[in-house]
Amino acid sequence: MELLGKVALVTGGASGIGVGICKKLAEKGAKVVVNYVGETYEEKAKSLVQELRGSGNDAIWTSGDVTKQTHVEHMINSTIDHYGKLDILVNNAGITIDGLTQNLGVEDFSKVLSVNLVGPFLTMKLALPHMIANKFGRIINISSVAALFGLRGAPAYAASKSGLIGLSKTTAREVARKGITVNVICPGYINAGMTERVEQEYLDSMTPLIPMGKFGEPEDIGGGVVYLASDEAKFVTGEVIRIDGGIAM
Repeated sequence: MELLGKVALVTGGASGIGVGICKKLAEKGAKVVVNYVGETYEEKAKSLVQELRGSGNDAIWTSGDVTKQTHVEHMINSTIDHYGKLDILVNNAGITIDGLTQNLGVEDFSKVLSVNLVGPFLTMKLALPHMIANKFGRIINISSVAALFGLRGAPAYAASKSGLIGLSKTTAREVARKGITVNVICPGYINAGMTERVEQEYLDSMTPLIPMGKFGEPEDIGGGVVYLASDEAKFVTGEVIRIDGGIAM
């Protein structure tokens, strides 16, 4: 599953699952563009790029808020200006604001949908013309098992991730004859990102529910992304793949 010469843009690539995705893509020879937003993640993005370069890989960073069209335009244009093309788009950036449905504010609900659903819509909308022109593209959208069975106390997150599956399947149908595939990965509980902010007591209570008896690692998701981005998956589109240790079986 080599990706030599391919150019991959990973939104939210500077932290959590995004780091594992970037590392696996680079490991397989892809040129990686690490997207981040905000000063908090700037140093993380630069550190990751330096790490990738230190291992002999080609990588750059680019800032940009996926909810703002001008930022997404800059993100994609800077990728193409630097590398001449965009082959792989990984929509990984995501947030959650938790609260029971009756308690969650409308603004918070909308903010989560803006990042987790409008963001991927914008990146795909602006990346697709370039991919169509090149008659090649691999889009991998990172959803969640929460989209498959719901998650108490996270209505906005579950709704946004469910919507992402519908958006992905629709887009996959639209571009299937243009050399472009669109697929979804649904991670389960991963030792990174959002789980780092969850109380340990809750995490401990979830572990027995996972048939494999453990949480996954960011690189596990990266491996799935590599497969879907490779020629091994050239006949796979509109698919939803769980990488979750079996929790959503």
